Amino acid sequence: MILRSSILAGIFLLIISPVIVEAQNNSSPYSIIGLGNIENSYFNRYTGMANAGVALSDSRYMNNSNAASLSKLSNHIFTFELSARAIVSTYSGGNLSTINPNSTAPSPTFDIAFRRLSVATKVTKNWGSSFGLQPYSTANYNYTASKLVQGSNSNQLTSEYQGSGGVNQFYWANGYQITKNTSIGVNSSMLFGSLKQTESILNNAVLSGLNTTDNIYLSGAYFNFSLQTKKRLNHAWVSTYGITYSPQTTLHAAYNVAVTDNFSDTLKNDPTVNDRFTIPAVVNLGIALIKNDKYTFTVNAQQQNWSTIRGNTIQQVGGPSYQLTNSNKISIGYQNSNKLKNIYGVEYERSFFQFGLYGGNTYLNVVSQQVTDFGASFGYGRNAKRSSLGYYIALEAGRRGSPNSNVLSENYFNLNIILSYVDRWYKGKKYY
Repeated sequence: MILRSSILAGIFLLIISPVIVEAQNNSSPYSIIGLGNIENSYFNRYTGMANAGVALSDSRYMNNSNAASLSKLSNHIFTFELSARAIVSTYSGGNLSTINPNSTAPSPTFDIAFRRLSVATKVTKNWGSSFGLQPYSTANYNYTASKLVQGSNSNQLTSEYQGSGGVNQFYWANGYQITKNTSIGVNSSMLFGSLKQTESILNNAVLSGLNTTDNIYLSGAYFNFSLQTKKRLNHAWVSTYGITYSPQTTLHAAYNVAVTDNFSDTLKNDPTVNDRFTIPAVVNLGIALIKNDKYTFTVNAQQQNWSTIRGNTIQQVGGPSYQLTNSNKISIGYQNSNKLKNIYGVEYERSFFQFGLYGGNTYLNVVSQQVTDFGASFGYGRNAKRSSLGYYIALEAGRRGSPNSNVLSENYFNLNIILSYVDRWYKGKKYY
């Protein structure tokens, strides 16, 4: 009964989360490009380790960054996880100005939303399976800029740009242990969502106003293949290795353009056009060293090959001031696990804390400057002693931008919260 109520509550919270998000004032100017801001976080137990979890697995918590890790979940259990994130961001550079007459700098933006709902279980002794819903990318911005309009009394007109939407990822992940120390996995996903941008000309030169709305609808299958293996170095140390690979994928894109005036009269409405958006191949590599099943040191490296993609209409939006380029990221993490024994002599994890550092180049090159992303993270988790509940909190603080003052820079602070519930599955039965 408790499990059923938890699942229903989680689904309800995900359904109403878009309503909650609309009440926030988050604005991310970089999300105007391509699919928006592509998520770098997996919203899982390893967020506090700078998301460096490709080589790691856990018997209780799901690791959705590597499907092969699902084979390491405890037998006969059912796991439910719900993740939320709050973001506070400030911006500088890029000739940014404020509309607040009492301030010389833009006000911080704020956003809070549920980010992941996942369910997992062990189907057999060697096979773990999970399905869930999480964001792949998000777009949300609102700003004004000058626009050159030929034939107007003024060469420069003021335009307001508003954008929203994103791409969601519904996935079914499976991990299978093929040998004592090696597991393989595959994450089969469906990406779907929509992006909306509205341009409004605010200058008095256009008396009736002019509003142009672009709607883009995207969908397509997406796959990720993975492997994990480990090797005992001595009685105290174990080394683990992980790799994931997502091949280049093309999403179907349908879009239309509608032009209206301020009286809601339609001036133009182009029919839906079929197009495509290509997601590049992505490789993640990870290695970890674990001492006495308590201290964990891990390093991850990621590469995305955006520069090989050409000819995508959506990716060409935005003008000549930017281009897509290869991205890379290095993450290092540390974890200290506090393990105790219960009255039956069975060891269990009471709590854990984490620390991480990350840095790299994003896939955006703006005015000949590649945008970088650097930051640090901290995490703490605790499992209830007399119930099946667990909670985890991770903090991330970083900066995305460039030393060039002409490039917009973002300072962000993220608070991630994960609630975990574990229950017995197949009670009174054995499947092996």
